[in-house]
Amino acid sequence: MKRSFFVMLLVLLSFGTLSAEGQKETEAEYPSKAIQLIVPWGAGGRTDINARMFASVAPDYLGQPMVVINKAGGASVIGGEYVAKAPPDGYTLLAITPGTNIFPPLFDQAPYGPYDFDAIGQIGSSTMAIASRPDRAWKNVDELIEYARSNPGKVTYACVALKAPQLGFLRWADAAGLEFKHVPVGNDAEAVEAALGGHVDIAMTSSVATIISHVNAGKLNALMVFSEKRDKLLPDTPTAVELGYNVVASPYTGIAGPKGLPPEVLAKLRTVFRQVMEDKKFQALMTKVGEVIDPKYGDDFYEVWRNDFEGYSEVIKKMGLKQ
Repeated sequence: MKRSFFVMLLVLLSFGTLSAEGQKETEAEYPSKAIQLIVPWGAGGRTDINARMFASVAPDYLGQPMVVINKAGGASVIGGEYVAKAPPDGYTLLAITPGTNIFPPLFDQAPYGPYDFDAIGQIGSSTMAIASRPDRAWKNVDELIEYARSNPGKVTYACVALKAPQLGFLRWADAAGLEFKHVPVGNDAEAVEAALGGHVDIAMTSSVATIISHVNAGKLNALMVFSEKRDKLLPDTPTAVELGYNVVASPYTGIAGPKGLPPEVLAKLRTVFRQVMEDKKFQALMTKVGEVIDPKYGDDFYEVWRNDFEGYSEVIKKMGLKQ
């Protein structure tokens, strides 16, 4: 009986040792097979394009293929959950945006939290901006603030509801102590059309790309942007931070993995990510499709998540936006 017990104990200990050695060997050899990059949206969108550009260059540094797989549905929650629950071995990654790890958890619409992923890196971010027609009572953001302060609740703004544009706008309005009237629309284009047509006073958009042609034509005034620094396309337009408001809201696109990646695997992925961002071929591909690279690496990307989730959580609670 004792002999059998000791034999079994030795077998278990040997198995544990072999398993540990196997894990170390696997991590040292990572990657030894193709990596899946999950896009939680349909093909052809901005996230999908960024992911495919990244996946086309990453194998040069990984030594293994990277396969893009679209898992759309549930406003990106299906793909997000798939990666959040995947084995943290580095073979299942996520093309991540605030639409996956920030907004669904904010409104309790996801079976995972905002930080249930390991941050690898941010590829880029879009510059949100507010703009209005030149015939409005203000020519710049200082005059807008003065007018809005004297006319609380009268100035109207159009944007998509309960996503980055409205929540970013509300963070600024709250910080400035201003009250505006929201007019919900389906997308940025509708917000811009509403402002151009004089149906609303301000268009709040998730990207300067939707207003730049109208600004250049003199049909809209770009008043303020919500990025960390001024946008190259709008060099004369101040940021909210410049004006004294600690509000940075720039929807990002990046790469993440399930929480708990082995340190060696995470380090490898972050190194490869940096190599891809600095790769001339990748930069040329992104320029060709009209995307601007704005990289953030590792923990700096994680801080972007924290800034977004905490900032939006505060304004949602304060404004009573959560049902």
